[in-house]
Amino acid sequence: MLLEQSRAKRAAISNQPDAIDTGELELWFQPVYHGKTGAVLHNEVLLRWRDEEGNLHLPQDFLPSLSSSKTLQQIDQFVICQAADLLVQYPDQYLSVNLSGEGWNDFSLIKYVQTVLDESEINPNQLSFELTETAIANDFTAAWAFIRELKNLGCSVVLDDFTSQYLTLFQCQQLDVDLVKADGQLIQQLKTDPGSRVLTRAILEGVQSLTKVAAKFVSDAVTLSLIEEVGLQYLQGYHLSPPSPTPDWSNLATLQPELTLPEDTNKPALAWRLLKGAGIISLALAAAAVGTSSIWYRMTHITVDQATINGRIVRLQAPANGNLEAFYAKPGLEVNSGQVLARLNIQGEPEDEQAKLRLVNSEQKERIRTQLENSRLQGEVQIKEAQLTAERQTLAALKNQLQNLNRQNYAVQQVNVQLASEAVSQEQAAVGAAQAQATAARADYERYKMLAAEGAVSRQQMEKAQSDWQSAEAEVKQAQSALRSRVTSLQASKNGIDPDNNDLSSQRPRLEQTIQAQEATVKTLEAQVASIKQHVNQALALYTNRPLVSTTTPAKGDRQIQEVSAPFSGIVYNTEREQGEQVAQAEPLLTVLDCNELWVETVVSAEVANKIDSQKPVRVHFSNSSESVTGEVELIQPIGLSQSDWQQTALRQTQALPSSIPVKLQGQPLALVVVSIPPNPQQAKSRRFCGVGQTTEVTFQKQLNR
Repeated sequence: MLLEQSRAKRAAISNQPDAIDTGELELWFQPVYHGKTGAVLHNEVLLRWRDEEGNLHLPQDFLPSLSSSKTLQQIDQFVICQAADLLVQYPDQYLSVNLSGEGWNDFSLIKYVQTVLDESEINPNQLSFELTETAIANDFTAAWAFIRELKNLGCSVVLDDFTSQYLTLFQCQQLDVDLVKADGQLIQQLKTDPGSRVLTRAILEGVQSLTKVAAKFVSDAVTLSLIEEVGLQYLQGYHLSPPSPTPDWSNLATLQPELTLPEDTNKPALAWRLLKGAGIISLALAAAAVGTSSIWYRMTHITVDQATINGRIVRLQAPANGNLEAFYAKPGLEVNSGQVLARLNIQGEPEDEQAKLRLVNSEQKERIRTQLENSRLQGEVQIKEAQLTAERQTLAALKNQLQNLNRQNYAVQQVNVQLASEAVSQEQAAVGAAQAQATAARADYERYKMLAAEGAVSRQQMEKAQSDWQSAEAEVKQAQSALRSRVTSLQASKNGIDPDNNDLSSQRPRLEQTIQAQEATVKTLEAQVASIKQHVNQALALYTNRPLVSTTTPAKGDRQIQEVSAPFSGIVYNTEREQGEQVAQAEPLLTVLDCNELWVETVVSAEVANKIDSQKPVRVHFSNSSESVTGEVELIQPIGLSQSDWQQTALRQTQALPSSIPVKLQGQPLALVVVSIPPNPQQAKSRRFCGVGQTTEVTFQKQLNR
C-alpha cells in the first residue's frame, strides 16, 4: 500500500523518459560485499535498455546518443524514483544509483532528490549516489558543492571508476566521499602488470587512508587473491555475483580465494617512497583546486563575526512593601525551580487609605500600560496578517498564471510537433518524387547513350539527357537536405524547443523570477508575524510571572514573611537589592537567566539578510575557542525603528542583552537575525552566565538563486 501511495504521489514527475522511442528501460542490480564478512553493503543500480526485438543493451550503447539533450537528467530522475519505490518495499536495505552528471550546476537534481525522499519517507542513508572520477574532474568545484548538498540530505556518496588519472588524493580528501570504487584497470594492473604493481598498491593504500575502498571487476579467484593482499575492504564483480534483474541482499557464504600468486619481491621501502612522491605531486597539482574550492565556499556562504549569545530572563519584583530580611541571591548563582531567593518582612502599619489608594492606582496603571502595549502589538499582528493574506493571494495568482502559461506552452508544443510531422511527411514525399524523377532521367540517359553509340541519335541529344539526369540528382540532394532540416525541427519540437521562439517561451523565466521574489516577500511577512506573536506571548508571560501586588497590609504589630522564589531552574543574572534594604511593592529585586533557552543574534544589512537561506543549518563558532555548534535560523526581522526606541520597547524585556547596531551599518535598511542554538549542560559550568554576552562567529548558507 505504501509503495502504491509513493508512486501515485510522484506520478507527475517520475514518468519513464520518452527520449528512447522504442523499447523500454530496465533496472538491473549488482551487490557490493564486505571483504571479510561477505555481508552486502548495497546493491548498485545498473541501467539497461531492451529493444523491440528483446535484445539487452548496456548504457555505453545508448546513453551517448542522448547526451546532447535533457534526456539524461530525465533518466536520472526515473532511476532515482524507481530505486525509492523499491526501498519502500525493503526499508532495511540499501541501493546505490549512478548519476550521469546532468543538472549539477543548477542543483535541480538536488531538489528532485529532496522531493523523492520527503514523499517516499525512506531513510536518506538507504540511498547513495555514484559519481565517476571523470565527471567530477570536468567541473571539480560544481561537483564538490553538489556532493555537499547530497550529504546534507543524509545520502551517501560514492566516487566511481577511480583511476587516480584525473583526481589527486588531496582532491579525494576534499570531496569527503563515503566510498571509493577502484576502476577495473587499476585492479587488472595488479594481475597483468607486475612492473606497476607496487605503484598501484601504493595508490590504493593511499585512498584507503582517506575512506573505504571497493574493488570493481573481481572477475576470477586470482584477482580476488591479489585484492586480499592489498587489503581492500569491499568487493564487486562477476566472480562474486553477476548483475541480475532483481537485487540480491543475501550474504556470501565464503570469500576464500582458490589461487594465489607468488609473494611480491619489492621492498616496502620502495612502495613508501613512491607513495610519498605521488603525494607530493598530488599536493602541488591540487593547490589550484583548493583555491577554487575556497572561493566557491565564500560565494555560497555568509559569515558574520559580530554576533552575540543571548538568553531569556525574568525579572522578579517585590510582592509588597517591606524590609529584605534575607537576600540569598548573587550574580552567577545556579538556582533550581522554587528555590527561595529572598525573604521580605512585611511589618503591619496603621491603616492608611491614601497609601492603599496609591498602591491600587499603581497596579491599575501597570495593568493598563500592559493592556495598551498588548493591544498595539495585536493591532500590528492584524495589519501584518492582512498584508500576508494579500501577498499569498498574489503568489497564488502568479502560480496559477504560470500553470496557464505551461499549459499554453504545452499546447503550442503539440501544435509545433504536429506541423513539423506533417512537414516531414511532405519532404519525404518530395524526396521520393525527386528520386523517381532521377531514376527516370538516368534511364533516359542510358538509353540515349546506347542510341548515340549506334548512331541513331545525335551526341547533343545524349548530352542533354545526361544534363537532365544530373539536374534530377541535384534535386534529390536538395530534397534530402530539406528533409533533414524538417526532421531536426521535429526533434526540437518534441524536446520542447520552440523553433519560432514565440513570446510564451520568453515569458516563463520572467514569471518564475517574479514568483521567487513573491515567495521571498511571503516568507519575510510570515517571519514578521511569527516574531510579533512570539513577543506578545513573551510580554504576557512576563506580566503573568510578576508577583501580584497585594492590596492589603497586616494589622499593626503583626509580622508577615513573604518569600520570593525562582520561577525556573537557571542562573541569577543580576541583583538590584541587598539584605536589609527597604523596598516598595513592584520594585525590581533580581533577574533570573534561563540557560535552556539561548540563541545567537546579530544585526545585518537588509541586503545580506535577503541572501540568507533560512532553511539551511547555521554554523556557530565561539570566539577564543575551537568549539562550534549547529543552529537554525529562528527569525529574520526587519528593523524599522530607531535604535533607542527599538531597544526600549516591551518586546525586548525578556532578553538579557539588547542587540547593538554596528556603526558601519547605521543609516542603512537593517534586519535582526536570531539563530537558536541547542542547550549545552556543560556550558553553564564552563562559561559564566551560560555564555550570554560572548561574541560568536556565525556562518549562513546563501540561497542558491541569489
